[in-house]
Amino acid sequence: MKNPTQTQPVAAPQSLFTQRLIAEAVRIHEDREGRVIEDSTAWKAGRETAGDLEARVLARAAATRLGGQVKDALQGVRRLGTWMGILALLLAGLVGMGAASASLGAPLMDDGSRVNIFWTLGSLLGVQTLMLLLWLLIMLLLPRAGGGLLGHGVLGVGGGLARWLSRAQAHELAVRALINLLGRGGLARWSAGSVTHLLWAAFGAGALLMCIWSLSVRQYDFAWGTTLLSETHFITLIHTLGALPSWLGIPVPDEALIHASRLGVSEGADGRIAWSGFLLGSLLFYGLLPRLLLGLLCLGLARRSAARSRADLTAPGYARLAPRLQPDHHRLGVIDPPPASLAPQPASQARRNTPDATVPMALIGFELEHARNHWIQKTHHARCTPLGQVDDRQTRRDILAALAAQNPAPSVVVVVCSLARTPDRSAEGFLADLRSRTTAPVWLLLDEASVARGREIDLDARYRAWQDLSERACLDRLLPDDPARADHQDAQVLLDAFDHPEDHAS
Repeated sequence: MKNPTQTQPVAAPQSLFTQRLIAEAVRIHEDREGRVIEDSTAWKAGRETAGDLEARVLARAAATRLGGQVKDALQGVRRLGTWMGILALLLAGLVGMGAASASLGAPLMDDGSRVNIFWTLGSLLGVQTLMLLLWLLIMLLLPRAGGGLLGHGVLGVGGGLARWLSRAQAHELAVRALINLLGRGGLARWSAGSVTHLLWAAFGAGALLMCIWSLSVRQYDFAWGTTLLSETHFITLIHTLGALPSWLGIPVPDEALIHASRLGVSEGADGRIAWSGFLLGSLLFYGLLPRLLLGLLCLGLARRSAARSRADLTAPGYARLAPRLQPDHHRLGVIDPPPASLAPQPASQARRNTPDATVPMALIGFELEHARNHWIQKTHHARCTPLGQVDDRQTRRDILAALAAQNPAPSVVVVVCSLARTPDRSAEGFLADLRSRTTAPVWLLLDEASVARGREIDLDARYRAWQDLSERACLDRLLPDDPARADHQDAQVLLDAFDHPEDHAS
């Protein structure tokens, strides 16, 4: 049965974002495995989908069995995120209520009912106002790093908790895909910003409600005092803060009441009402409303970023899908290209003799004995980009397509081969073809010497055979120098070779 999403060229923004999440999860899985999922129904769905390459990639991912599992997992992740958001807002509201209760319940005056109005305002508005100014400053100076520490922290804890609560593969892939997409197009910045402001809004709402309750059931006398500043400064500040509340008819203290409320002087019932209105109005206009409006604004910008986000088709995992998702009349070229000796490199492509240290190196596994569990699949170093594993003609074509899509070209293309395998014409043809398709240096790294020993293979003879093949294919370097050391656990041998280049070519 054809998936409904495959026959609709245009989908709602939320639907498209969900499809991109599914495609990203499938890409992460295929990068780990080193090969694409072979599902004839999914490939057919991708090729028959109208639209550009991204639409075909999304349709193909959704049609895979893993894509269906990730879609179900995403629903669970969304439910978990909704409940975590509600819990976080409730906790922020309770913290605000506690802060307001502490500010009004522990007056600083000798009289237990007298409260310093500016100490109360400073306790409830001071920290969040400073944090708001810091957020605005970071958004102006470092817009890509904005969002708020509180929001980034909550999102990070939420992602970790989601992975911890469900160890199922589909759930783990769904969370990782969501984290990856959050880092694109400002989505993480606006998502973190919305979380930050809405949590502060919940804090302000809790503080406001507690103040309303406390002022309704208890009698407070408000006062103010200063040692360093003049009385004129305080009067000006109160008038400035009370401008917005008074605009909506909320009672605020006049100049006479301000003078009468100085420490040591008592005001009447009207004065208590005016000071209460000033306190509640300040919490509303300078605490709750700015955070609520900014939270809704960031939420809208996050939704817009989600609608505008697109799959990174330059990533190796997507690039190797392109040749097989194009319509039949677009798929050109031979299945098994000849070696470089029969297909010379165009003269217009100038080869680099030395690696470019500004871009990562590309790793390719070729017919490895333990390809699924090889360290290439677990490499997450910033200087290494795994392109996958070659074990048949189809994966060979996929990886060559992924290499061609690398922009800029990798610093070095490293092909990892097994000493347990005999270097044959197939390997020579692939290496020669690979070298003809890139301007970057091509290195050959021999691995799995322990497997060769277990089969009683003469390591020195096998090493010399691979060395002869690398010379015929005109590769730039053969690693390691000693076949006995051709057992590797990670990419460190490549990083060492990159940082300490040799002048000879193998």
